[in-house]
Amino acid sequence: MDLSGSLSLKEVPDLSNATHLKRLNLTGCWSLVEIPSSIGDLHKLEELEINLGISLQVFPSHLNLASLETLKMVGCWQLRKIPYVSTNIKSLVIGDTMLEEFPESVRLWSHLQSLNIYGSLLTVPLLETTLQEFSVATVERIPDWIKDLNGLKFLYIAGCPKLASLPELPNSLKKVTVDNCESLETVCFPFGTPTTYFLYFPNCFKLCLEAKRVITQQSFRAYFPGKEMPAEFDDRRGVGSSLTIRPAICKFRICLVLSPKPDMEEDYFELMFRIRVKGCPSDEDMLWLVLPKIRRGHLFIFQAEFVNITRRWCSNSAPHPMKSTLLNVVSRS
Repeated sequence: MDLSGSLSLKEVPDLSNATHLKRLNLTGCWSLVEIPSSIGDLHKLEELEINLGISLQVFPSHLNLASLETLKMVGCWQLRKIPYVSTNIKSLVIGDTMLEEFPESVRLWSHLQSLNIYGSLLTVPLLETTLQEFSVATVERIPDWIKDLNGLKFLYIAGCPKLASLPELPNSLKKVTVDNCESLETVCFPFGTPTTYFLYFPNCFKLCLEAKRVITQQSFRAYFPGKEMPAEFDDRRGVGSSLTIRPAICKFRICLVLSPKPDMEEDYFELMFRIRVKGCPSDEDMLWLVLPKIRRGHLFIFQAEFVNITRRWCSNSAPHPMKSTLLNVVSRS
């Protein structure tokens, strides 16, 4: 049921007969003050969305929504407590509320896989290791217990101007993005296996040299503020949009120096890479990326290899010497 945008809706209609309802969207119901306890009878409800409930103050303290998997509550500015809704919750999105902490009952959400927090929330209790995705914004610190989330794969931190350091992070992480955290200086390393992770730190202008060095060495792709190539890269430079690699090299890393356009308005920009092997008849390998907008110069470092391009061709052909290899780089906003 979609009641979103019902600006004058003051109370939820009687849903006692909607026993098979799976989705309820109350986004933008500005006049809604209270969620009735009868909503707890929707035992097959899987998704509940209550965004921009600017007048919402009362939420039943205990709801036994056994099937509920997704709960979204962003912009409920007067809400002070998160209700007990279901132990089967898999995804929780919450932010811009009067909440100061999570209830201890969150520990019982053993199926929680994705947690997204935006706004004034300060503390979160230790969660079970089923959590795979953790997103936070406008917080002052990341809790030390994050290192115990052994199943965590994706960490996204954005818009935390007072965040100065990151604690030890779990070895299970595949991608870390820390965006617009201007005070961030130090990051606790190392992670686990190198060249497994995407480490993106756009607009974190106070990152110390040691943090940048480790990010460069321990990532498959890295993205952070900078104007000069790291010392481990040699003096070869691409001419125009092309870079020639020696034929003997099949696996290598490339560092790009990116500068923002003064008139750029979009929050993201695109990078496109085309990799071709001269003399190889197979199609070129293409890599297309969407990266967060930058305010100053940044470095983008990534690993490339020709194995995937030439494998099929080489397996069906006699040995053929590679005269040269060519990488075309195209950037656009």
